[in-house]
Amino acid sequence: MNDPAPLDWSRLRRILVVLPSWVGDATMATPLLGALRHHERLREAHFAGYMRPGLDELLDGGRLLDEMIVGRPAGLLGPWREGRRLAEHGFDAAILLPNSWRLAATVRLARIPTRIGYNRDARGWLLTNVPPCPTSGGWKEPISAIDYYLALGRSLGIDSSDRRMMLRPSEAQAQAARALLDKAGIVEGIEFALLNPGASKAEKRWPAVRFAALADHLAQSHGLNVLISGSPVERSLVREIVSAARSQPVDLAAKDVTLGSLKAILPRATLVVTNDTGTRHIAAAAAFSCAAERPHAPMPAIVTLFGPTDPRWAAIDYPLERQVIAPDRRITRLTVDQVVQACDDMLRSRA
Repeated sequence: MNDPAPLDWSRLRRILVVLPSWVGDATMATPLLGALRHHERLREAHFAGYMRPGLDELLDGGRLLDEMIVGRPAGLLGPWREGRRLAEHGFDAAILLPNSWRLAATVRLARIPTRIGYNRDARGWLLTNVPPCPTSGGWKEPISAIDYYLALGRSLGIDSSDRRMMLRPSEAQAQAARALLDKAGIVEGIEFALLNPGASKAEKRWPAVRFAALADHLAQSHGLNVLISGSPVERSLVREIVSAARSQPVDLAAKDVTLGSLKAILPRATLVVTNDTGTRHIAAAAAFSCAAERPHAPMPAIVTLFGPTDPRWAAIDYPLERQVIAPDRRITRLTVDQVVQACDDMLRSRA
């Protein structure tokens, strides 16, 4: 097995960072991207990110990458096809954040001379630099994806203690967000809560009828306008909540909210309530970015509903977050009263 080899920093001028597929994991990679971008030996390097479609919109405006290459090595010939495409870019090194064998094969077929990544999925022979497991308890010990990626950087001498995720909207995305909020009747000075009822897996979704009850509580007890967000495939779920609520929350999914516009909307919210999904990470990352530029600007409170996932895998150290963890890891066992109490507490602490 290949141990981490000393890097010839003078040769690393074009670096490819292979990004995770999930929105939340890609967001949790931004502390490492920032550490790479600002490392003293890499200030002149050109950084490209290889990512699945859609993540380019997430990372657009962040100034962490010089180039975004969208693709996916799907199918039997996917690694060969994408490897040939990446080979045309002349990269000196590739840093693989996902644990995928297929992605390791892709960068090997791209003939990138330095290939860095953890030995997962039996792929160590495809890599040139293989850092050790970042936990003392082995690969199954819970570790935040932020620390998992930062440990990969530390193995290369790129050390950083800054765990803050950072996502900034582009100007076009900020304009799209302003237009969406205008349509929703949210002008400057009007406070609102944003609810995110979707998730990639059904077992991570709190029931729609309970989100509707929460929307009514936030409107009636706190005077908040309520917006419901969702991806295009979650439009029927958002409609179900809007129809069940008496307080007439705004359906953002029907107004074609995107990952890009969401980045600019979330920092303006008073409260964000979300299942354990990418919206949670975007909200925190966008808020951290706004706070870095406007230190006295208020940050949204976040209430995250955890079902089957151990929260230690997704620790983000956001100062205004309350985690509500379901008994027995079954999210359907979280009651409306429990979530209402968490929201009430966070709104009081934010006041």
